[in-house]
Amino acid sequence: MSRAVDRGTRGINFVLSALVFNVFPTIFEVSLVSGILAYRCGSSFAFLTLGSIAVYAAFTFTVTRWRTRFRVEMNKADNISGSKAVDSLINYETVKLFNNEIYEADEYDKVLALYEDASLKTTTSLSFLSFGQSAIFGAALTAIMVMAAQGIQAGVLTVGDLVMVNGLLFQLSIPLNFLGSLYRDVRQSLIDMQNMFNLLSLNTSITMRFRP
Repeated sequence: MSRAVDRGTRGINFVLSALVFNVFPTIFEVSLVSGILAYRCGSSFAFLTLGSIAVYAAFTFTVTRWRTRFRVEMNKADNISGSKAVDSLINYETVKLFNNEIYEADEYDKVLALYEDASLKTTTSLSFLSFGQSAIFGAALTAIMVMAAQGIQAGVLTVGDLVMVNGLLFQLSIPLNFLGSLYRDVRQSLIDMQNMFNLLSLNTSITMRFRP
């Protein structure tokens, strides 16, 4: 119960900190950049920016949920391998007495194989997430640069506007880089908070009666 309360309070602290220092400032920055682009370059630039951010966020959330199970499997295999190693070392005389060194080594290798497979999936999925994010942002940046170049050719925009658009988009990419880890941590914090609040509905076996 104390562990659940501790994780729940830390979850509340993290969610509030994430909202104040990450989510709200990012929303404000996206709104400000979209407004500047719509005012200076046209509404098509703002729609393209908002659309690319929506696709970026949807891709990040989907892949992050998908790869979470690989991380859970890796942590589980790591815990099992650690417990087996400690158990074999503590009971060294018993293992030696029954000539079970080969058996213990084989069991440890099986767990390490599971850990290796889960670790490889975790690394591969992270690479896929990073590649997809870079591809989405690169495609959006290329499209908006082409639109800005067409505007310069038509005499509607200037070279300074193109530099401004490029700088604003790169500025938006900085907070979006932490979107996946922020989503994962906030999701875990909400689970911890729910577990803590569920303690209020537990029925105890010992009840106290107050006499009038």
